[in-house]
Amino acid sequence: MSTYDEEHNITRTQPQDTQRRGRNHDTLSGIIDSFIHSHQTNHNPTSISSSLDDRFTESATSLESLSAALNQLRTLENSQLADSLLNILDSNPKQTGVNSEFLDTLERVPVSQLSDDEFCPICTNKFKDDKYPLIVKLPCGVKNSKHFYDLECIGPWLMTNSTCPMCRTNVLEVEENRRKRIEEEIRKAKEEDSEEEAEEGWDIYG
Repeated sequence: MSTYDEEHNITRTQPQDTQRRGRNHDTLSGIIDSFIHSHQTNHNPTSISSSLDDRFTESATSLESLSAALNQLRTLENSQLADSLLNILDSNPKQTGVNSEFLDTLERVPVSQLSDDEFCPICTNKFKDDKYPLIVKLPCGVKNSKHFYDLECIGPWLMTNSTCPMCRTNVLEVEENRRKRIEEEIRKAKEEDSEEEAEEGWDIYG
């Protein structure tokens, strides 16, 4: 999976900070980076990849870092959704997450389609406060839903828990049902084609 910088052709010459990006505070992903960096500095001083996939290669580390980040958002930014997500992790810590390929398929939302006051429900940052926003919509199957998130917030969550933070829909189940519907439509189309070919064959001999 490509990194946020690669997606936007950004070359970093200095560490990412909230002031330079025009944010009020950091995203979930940024807080997780800080947590992992301090943790590895004290225990395992190895280089850290900026990709979401590398941040969550081990389940124990991912849950620990995700919980710490959500707790910080809940405490410092008064994020009610972060509090709700922590409760979900506590009640079901073994929930299956998505892979990086699934994140790549998420529908991108152009910032031009959003109003000035719309914000990511996880970090509470206004989308338009980000100089390089990468906003995605979850495939929840809810008609006219506007379940929009910063990819840097929803990515870490989905890689640990596959439910939409707003409606609790399991996006993996939605995607599986969509795939089954497509396969069924293809099967029916092939059967109809076969029946038409058979009828044309009888016309020839008639």
